[in-house]
Amino acid sequence: MSEQIDQFFAPDGTLISIPVKPAKKIAVLKEIAKKLSPDTKYPEKELNALIATYHPDTAAIRRYMIEYGILERDGGSVYWVAKGQIS
Repeated sequence: MSEQIDQFFAPDGTLISIPVKPAKKIAVLKEIAKKLSPDTKYPEKELNALIATYHPDTAAIRRYMIEYGILERDGGSVYWVAKGQIS
């Protein structure tokens, strides 16, 4: 984790707050996305369970990940990591 985003995470890895500035918000979202496999499609329930280990507002985190192009989704409730978003 970079110093830029360390301040947003508690020592246990949970997210203390969602940054307001877009660059920091994207960095935090990508840090969370690193826990996802780039080759897996995640049903919404499974994705929510993973996000909930970081922050209780799973809908907001999911929405931001879509908005910033970190995740993509089908017409329903299946999500996957957008190509080139995590390493």
